[in-house]
Amino acid sequence: MLKHLIGKKTHRKIVVFESDDWGSFRFKNKRIRDHYMTNSKPGQWMHYNDCFESYEDVVALEKVLKSVKDKHANSACFTFLMNPANPDFKAIEAADFKAYQYERIDETFKNRKDGEQLLNWYHSALKDNLIELGFHGREHLHVHSWMRALEEDDEIVVDGFNNRIWGQAKLFTKHKNLSYRSTFNIQDDSELEDLKTNIEEGVNIIEDVFHNDVTYFLAPDSPFDLRLNQSLADNGIKYIGLPKLHSNPLDNKWYQKKLFWMGKTTKAGLKVITRNVMFEPSSPQSKDWVTYAMAQIQEAFKYKNPAVISTHRANYVSGLNPENRPKALEQLSMLLKNITSKWPEVEFMTSSQLGNDLL
Repeated sequence: MLKHLIGKKTHRKIVVFESDDWGSFRFKNKRIRDHYMTNSKPGQWMHYNDCFESYEDVVALEKVLKSVKDKHANSACFTFLMNPANPDFKAIEAADFKAYQYERIDETFKNRKDGEQLLNWYHSALKDNLIELGFHGREHLHVHSWMRALEEDDEIVVDGFNNRIWGQAKLFTKHKNLSYRSTFNIQDDSELEDLKTNIEEGVNIIEDVFHNDVTYFLAPDSPFDLRLNQSLADNGIKYIGLPKLHSNPLDNKWYQKKLFWMGKTTKAGLKVITRNVMFEPSSPQSKDWVTYAMAQIQEAFKYKNPAVISTHRANYVSGLNPENRPKALEQLSMLLKNITSKWPEVEFMTSSQLGNDLL
């Protein structure tokens, strides 16, 4: 009950879709995916389905988003939480694993057959306010721990490197408690300066490639040291996505838990946005994601909160599983139609629009 009562309130029916992981590598192709997993286990649905987005993927998503309009005649829209870089495997190998190098997303586009189409689509979707690009870390990778494992010749990590992936370790051993996909899961204070560089470079890449100001940030996989907030603010971030109960990684357990709510202002001047709805139609966690999400949206509106929906890229791509995207988009379409039917006064916004308008 308490989680619904605190935070910025509004009588308006505002819906925000936040979608994580755009731009990030996972499995490059089905052959590599099948090398590590032959079927989709409930907790591994993202691994099984997720891959770099294709032009066909984003065009199909666009069609669904444009199929509905809010009270202002605006289409539904997504905040793409983006990782604008990935490891440059060839350069790292050439340096004998002694130095980390990354590949910018514009380089990734150049190496793809549909890369020019993808880049043009992003520019068009931004212009049409169909998407916002938020910052999700320069890459979806904890560089320090991954590079250390490579230098130590960790068999599982090296095997992943040879297959051009880095997030598969937890699939094989329970001893890999540190996820290599958690960019900001700081293990030592000495990492702070590199993470500040990660923020500066990541934001600059997005702004340089897409000619788009970045004002919203959400850390991948949740871990994030709040001492980095000032670096976010220094690089133009105005809004930060945080869970209502945030664990600051290196704090003593007595002080580790931090309470946040919609509209709270951090010491660095960032306005907080908290998610309160989950919609992951490719996940087996629910058999009826539309009903599940509608109930959470109704709960948010009941307590005069905007509905901020978490939904990952893994739902909307088909490079590894041809059936994945059509099934998820069918459910997204149904959800959007149900929302506009039940609440014709609904307003679709991106995360920064919510911040600008309400917070």
